[in-house]
Formats: sequence, structure tokens, C-alpha cells
Amino acid sequence: MNIEFWITASISDLVFYPDEWADKYVTHPNFQAVLSELGIAVPVEEIHEHYFNNPVHTGDMLVFRNQEQPLECIVLNTYRDPLDQLDMIQFGWSTVNRGETIRQLSRHFYDECEYAVRYEEGQSVLYHILRKGPYSRTFHYNTVFEQQLKSYDL
Repeated sequence: MNIEFWITASISDLVFYPDEWADKYVTHPNFQAVLSELGIAVPVEEIHEHYFNNPVHTGDMLVFRNQEQPLECIVLNTYRDPLDQLDMIQFGWSTVNRGETIRQLSRHFYDECEYAVRYEEGQSVLYHILRKGPYSRTFHYNTVFEQQLKSYDL
């Protein structure tokens, strides 16, 4: 059975600073557990850097798929809202046949997020996001930004 998850939290909740006095960070262990269970490698540190090195009112929808299980994926909406002060993003994942394990890992990850806002799970939670029909999505804020859907098969 297919089960999907969609979370709204700060992009900072995807990383972990092992030494609070150093500027080095790694993928958060709780998020890494989800990635490992799904067998999908996501360049979290690269996405985190890209997010903060680009201006607000930009950011694409990134989809990372498991080549062996194409229905399993990780989705990150990296759009930076100009009015957001907590660097909130939306992200989620889809799994087939690992529902209970991923559900436990997902809930644990969400409960440990410092700025968690929304948690959703179900069978068609990502349907509206993964449909190619609505892309490019247009965001208006003084100027127009057209968000693209970028897919990576890993």
C-alpha cells in the first residue's frame, strides 16, 4: 500500500550541528533515518546552502526518486516566501510497502522539529504536488516568480 507524508517546518530542521560552536552541519539524524529507509540519497547540505545563498521569492520543487521503486520519492518545496521569517519549507515523501516503519520515523522526525507547523499523511497527499500539470507555478510579490518541478532519479 502506498502512503505519503507532507510536512511544513523550517529548513533548519533538516540539518544538525554536532558542535554548537562550529559552523559545520550534517543531515539531521531523524531525517537521515527516513532517507535511509527509503533508500534515497538527497544532498541536504547542498540544498540548505543553495536555499540561503539565493534571494527570497525563488526556489523550485525538487523531487528525488528511487530508481528501483519509482513510486518512492522525497519532495522538497524550496520556495522562499518573502514574508517568512522562520525559513519554512514544505517537504514530504512517498513509500510503498514500508508504511508502518516510515510512519514511525516520520512522526518522530516531525515531533523533534523545532519549528514544526504541519504534518499530514495519507494515500494521495502528494498528488497535487507531483502532477506535472500545475507547473510552472506562479508566485506574485512585487515581481513574478515561476516555480519549476525538478526531478532527479537516484
